[in-house]
Amino acid sequence: MKIKGNSKKFVLKYIAIFFVCIVFAKAQINGLSPFLLAFFFAGIYVGFEEKLLAIFTLSSALAVSPTINSLLINITSIAVGLIVFYIFKFSKKPIPLYMIFISYLLGLITYIYFNYTEFLRLLYYVALGLICLYVFIVVAHALAFRKNCFKLTLNEAICFLFSIAIIGMGLAPIYIFEFSIYRFVLMCIIFLFVSTGSAPMTFAISLCFSLGVGLGNLDLLPLAEFALLTMLANIFSMPAKFKIVFVVLLSDIFIQFYFFNAGTGVFYQLLPIAIASLLFLCIPNKTLNSFADFVYVKKSELSSRNLINTTRKNIRKRMSELSNVFLDMKQIHLNMVKKELNKDELIAMLTRETINSCCKDCLDKNRCTRAIGTDNKSSLELLIEIAVTKGRVTLLDIPNSLGNRCAKVNNLISLINRLASEYKQYKNMLSDVNNVKILLADQMGAVSRLLLDIGDEIDTNVSFDIARENKIISRLLSHNIECKEVLLYTEKDENISAVLILNGKEMYNPIIEKVLSETLKIPMEITSISPIEDGDFYSLTLRRKNKYDCVFGLASCNKSGNLESGDCHSIIRLGKDRFLLALCDGMGSGKGAHKMSATTLGLIENFYKVGFDNDVILQSVNKLLAINNQENYSTLDVCLIDLNNEIADFIKVGSPFGLIKRDGDIELIEGGALPIGALDNISPATKKTTISTKDIVIMATDGITDAFVSQENMIEYVSRLASNNPQTLAESILNEALRLNDNTAKDDMTVLVARMYLKSN
Repeated sequence: MKIKGNSKKFVLKYIAIFFVCIVFAKAQINGLSPFLLAFFFAGIYVGFEEKLLAIFTLSSALAVSPTINSLLINITSIAVGLIVFYIFKFSKKPIPLYMIFISYLLGLITYIYFNYTEFLRLLYYVALGLICLYVFIVVAHALAFRKNCFKLTLNEAICFLFSIAIIGMGLAPIYIFEFSIYRFVLMCIIFLFVSTGSAPMTFAISLCFSLGVGLGNLDLLPLAEFALLTMLANIFSMPAKFKIVFVVLLSDIFIQFYFFNAGTGVFYQLLPIAIASLLFLCIPNKTLNSFADFVYVKKSELSSRNLINTTRKNIRKRMSELSNVFLDMKQIHLNMVKKELNKDELIAMLTRETINSCCKDCLDKNRCTRAIGTDNKSSLELLIEIAVTKGRVTLLDIPNSLGNRCAKVNNLISLINRLASEYKQYKNMLSDVNNVKILLADQMGAVSRLLLDIGDEIDTNVSFDIARENKIISRLLSHNIECKEVLLYTEKDENISAVLILNGKEMYNPIIEKVLSETLKIPMEITSISPIEDGDFYSLTLRRKNKYDCVFGLASCNKSGNLESGDCHSIIRLGKDRFLLALCDGMGSGKGAHKMSATTLGLIENFYKVGFDNDVILQSVNKLLAINNQENYSTLDVCLIDLNNEIADFIKVGSPFGLIKRDGDIELIEGGALPIGALDNISPATKKTTISTKDIVIMATDGITDAFVSQENMIEYVSRLASNNPQTLAESILNEALRLNDNTAKDDMTVLVARMYLKSN
């Protein structure tokens, strides 16, 4: 005998089969017990281990009825079953269903011989055995071949319930001392199936089990008892397991004393239920949810949810492929960047061009070459080096050795200056072209990384929570809110999200957020509402409510006499839990400065919304502005506030200092670096710091900071301000800056203030 697959599972499986054999051997209806042999032939058909099954069947039969007749009847049936099994095994063909029924009838030959005088009783036995054989084949086949889901067809469900009744019948007479096995097993079954959230299934299984017990004992009182306990267990169903246990135990105590007059025997009646309750409390909710998923799956749930994860993986694969395309394009653009000539190469090239252009038609060319040799070339290289360094040469720069011999000195000077000027223009143009190529390469590299990051976020299976979905639907119905569908899912960030399909009349009901929050045990809030094609229904998306939020204040003033300000500001939410605060100050004031700062800030906003890194954003914007060659620069002051992690990131490019007011103390955020667009590359001043609900972030343009003359003056003034209202603080700082300048705005002035606050749940 070979053990296939997991040995632990194999042992547990056949321990369960042996237990079932004993139960079926004990089961009787009016003295008839065809169940064990029917189970044996069903096991042979579905592929149970034949030797173990034969041993279990014979030993169970003799344990219940240790007689010669029982031995002969069971040996005959088992022998016929094994002969049929091995005939088809050696012929390498599956056993036809009809052959199992024929072999079962042939196996009863000994039983028929012993009972042929009681024809009617014999007829009942054979008919009941054939029915049970069919039932056990259907159930065993479903158990053997459905590994991940036990969703049953109507025919399978009927057969399953019939088998449950027979098991109850077999367990009814089994006691360990006075401990009732059937009460313990039935209560375990009730608790397990209550956890699935399917009240009809729980009732059906409980009633069939109790009916089997009643038929075996000819007493239907257990049917009423456990029907009542099942109803109470479903009323106080998951997730409050202790409520189920408390109500069931209390109810059974009442039943035993009031209906059965149990008296001193109540202990042995309650003990099986108490032990089953204790086991139920010890089972983790995760295990119960897995069991619920196995036995009760709503239509199309697994396929649709699996489709979600499959689609996510396909998108991840496509994004990875697209990322590689952008990475290749980045390398191509970098390879297209032309290197500038070094100084020696440049001088040699311009020297050759000068000799070819100026000396080509000169009548003294050969004389100069014979008389002077390489001296002329060295003199020209010296002149060209001066032209490249200073920008031009004059008569004063001509060496005496060259000036005394050359008849075209003026032409030579003019040519060298023209070549130096043309090369300078070419160098500037080459620098711009290279900057464009590098900019495009950087952008393609950033897009490649961004696609990979998005792919990594997507490439995680979304986990679902079917049990709590059913609970939410039930609780919403209790508030007269009809919810068509609920989808709970958890992604990579471990934050749970919910999608509800509701009638349009109910979508703004505040009870929805309350029910979701209570069921999931975390504060939830509606983040989006969108109509769907199915009639008047809407899709509501809910996510975990942020613990914190931000409030802002802004005060600004144009430079006196200007209609437009060179200062621009931005306050935008990045995702659900981050804010971008930015101030941009264009060089100068008025319309030109406003256009430059608005352009800079617009680019930065769009880059941040997409999700690029800080370095990529700043370098890209800087290169775009540097290519302009118009010397229109902008200072940039950025603060990124992460609400969940309570962190503020400051990025300053040419901007003045900022402040954080911390419960009376002031923290200085130093400025630094040159403005955006001044150089090809920038090195921003950065700082990361923690913030709390007591902290106030203050950002200002140089029109404000210059008005206070020094950092110390502004810090001293801000520290005296008592208000925590960001708008009040912004207006107070602006008014003080104006007062210090005789109420005249000598430059554009802008103050931006932010404070994080704790949201109410």
